[in-house]
Amino acid sequence: MIGGVLLGGVLQSVGLAAAILAMGRDSIANRFLALTLAVLAGMMSVFVLGWTGRVEVSPWLAFLPVNLPLALGPALFAYILGLVRDEALGRWHFAPAAIHFFYLMVLQLLPEATQAAWKTGVHDAAVKPLVEIATVVSLVAYTVAGLRLLRAYRAWLAQQRSDADRYAARWIGAVMVTLALTTTALGLVRFYTSFVGELDTTALYLWFAGLSAWLGIEGWRQCDRRYPAMPAAAPAAEVAQAGGPDWAALGQRWRQEIEAQAWWRQPDLSLAEAARRVGTNTTYLSRAINEGLGLNFNELINRMRAEEVARQIQAADDPNFMQLALEAGFNSKATFNRAFRTVHGISPSDYRLRLKSQKSAGSPGSEAPNARSPGT
Repeated sequence: MIGGVLLGGVLQSVGLAAAILAMGRDSIANRFLALTLAVLAGMMSVFVLGWTGRVEVSPWLAFLPVNLPLALGPALFAYILGLVRDEALGRWHFAPAAIHFFYLMVLQLLPEATQAAWKTGVHDAAVKPLVEIATVVSLVAYTVAGLRLLRAYRAWLAQQRSDADRYAARWIGAVMVTLALTTTALGLVRFYTSFVGELDTTALYLWFAGLSAWLGIEGWRQCDRRYPAMPAAAPAAEVAQAGGPDWAALGQRWRQEIEAQAWWRQPDLSLAEAARRVGTNTTYLSRAINEGLGLNFNELINRMRAEEVARQIQAADDPNFMQLALEAGFNSKATFNRAFRTVHGISPSDYRLRLKSQKSAGSPGSEAPNARSPGT
C-alpha cells in the first residue's frame, strides 16, 4: 500500500518533469524545475524498492546512484534564479552531488562482497552521516539564499510593475521552507537512530511525495509565464545636487498625467511604459514617485485603481466588486482586496455597508469613508 503511494509519487514527479520540459517555452527556470522533480523522484525511488529506513538494506540499494539529496538545494535555488533573473546557476554548486553520484557509481561496479564490507564499515560509519549532515546544511543554506533573492525581487517588482503580485512567487518560498524543515527533521531522526537503532522514516518520504506534487503542479501552472528579469545589480543611485529637480512637483505632475489618461487601467503597466508615456526615463519617474510622493510605482498605480473602484461602488446600487476590480486594472482578488484596504482602511464590502449606513442616516452628501489621495 505505502509502496504503491510512493511509486505514484515517483511517477507523478517524473511525469510532471516531462510535461514541464515539453512545454513550448524552454526556459532556464523550467529546466531546473524539472531537475528538482527528478531529484525528488530519485530520493523516493529507493523507498519504493524496499528501503524503509528500518530494515537492513542490501548494498546495491544503499549505493543506488539515483538518491542524490545534495542536488536538491542547488536545484531549487537555480529554479528561483532562473525565474527572477533568467540566469543559470554555476555548475560548481552541483559539485557535491556530482561527487556523491560518482562515489555511488564506483561502488556499484565493485563485487557484492566488497560492497557489503564497505557498507557495514566506512559507509555506514562515516560517509552516510556526512552526506545527511551536508544535505541538511545545503538545503537550509540554499533556502536562506532563495528567500533573500525572492525578497529582493519583490522589492524590485514593486518599483517596476503595477502587477507585482502576479510574479511574487510566494509559493516557491513556502516549498523551500517546508523542504528545509522536513529535511532537518529527517536529519534529527537519523541522529536519534544512531543511539537507539534505525527507525521507520517512510512517513517522511510520503511527505516528500506530497511536496513534490505541490512543487510540480504549481510549477507546471507557472512554467509558461515569463517573469520580468531583475538585473543582477541595481543601477547606482544618483547623488543629490543642489538646485536639482523638484521631485515633489514632478511626482505630482506625472501622477496627474497618469491618472488623467487612465493608464492605470492597463493590468500590466510597467514603470518603463509609464515613463515613455509621460516623456521621461525610468530613473526620473521612479525618483519622482519614491521621493516626491513617498510611494513606489506599484503602490501609486494600485491606489489609483482602488480609488476608481471606490467611485464605482458609490455610483452603483449593487456593485460586483470583482468586475469593478478587473475593469480598474487589478488582476487578482487578493491584490484588489489588499490595495483597497491599504487606501481606504476597510474592505470593499465594509466600504459599501458604510456608504449604505450614511445614506440611511440622511447624509448622502457626506464624504466617502477613509478616501485618501494617491500622493499622500
